Amino acid sequence: MNNSEVQPSLEDLSTPLSAVRFCVVDLETTGTNNSCGITEIGAVLVCGGEVVGEFNTLINPAEHIPAMISVLTGITDSMVADAPPLATAFPSFLQFAHDAVLVAHNARFDVGFLKTAAATLNYPWPKFQVVDTLTLARRTLLRDEVPNCKLATLAAHFRTSSQPDHRALSDARATVDVLHGLLERLGNLDVTTLESLLEFAAHVSPPVRYAKPVSSQ
Repeated sequence: MNNSEVQPSLEDLSTPLSAVRFCVVDLETTGTNNSCGITEIGAVLVCGGEVVGEFNTLINPAEHIPAMISVLTGITDSMVADAPPLATAFPSFLQFAHDAVLVAHNARFDVGFLKTAAATLNYPWPKFQVVDTLTLARRTLLRDEVPNCKLATLAAHFRTSSQPDHRALSDARATVDVLHGLLERLGNLDVTTLESLLEFAAHVSPPVRYAKPVSSQ
């Protein structure tokens, strides 16, 4: 077999994390159920540790924003009255996130809403690969490092440049720094490609898993 016939190795077929385009996204909504409306999308596109773009828009959810949600997020009915509807904002977000790996903190929540939006608007879901920083943190950080894996706790731990405040873009920016802190940590475990990152998130060895307190009973 000559050199031209050598089969590529798994390493050759892998994507270095430095070459991956990550779209870090955060949503604000009128409630926790996927049937609730989206009031804001914030997203940051990063590659090789650098921010290459940002996306942020308020959205008119066509429904009342509960008072407790307004207190939490600061987003009121009057703020979104003239904002674009989901039918306008969602395709713009899809274009922004095109060909990127989606990242979110507690991704089940944000991706669930995005999938519901796609179904509601009859858009085919692009089947993004998804990285959840909550899952990575739970499986990377030890109990004596952080008391929990809430975004605010991780932001303090990694000393993020942006502080999470329940607004989509601020939270997305904080999640970017958390992601980079976790990836740096995972590099010491030889997690250096997208494929190894996804595998680590799905099948991590017990010694590095975020440990829950052991019962005294």
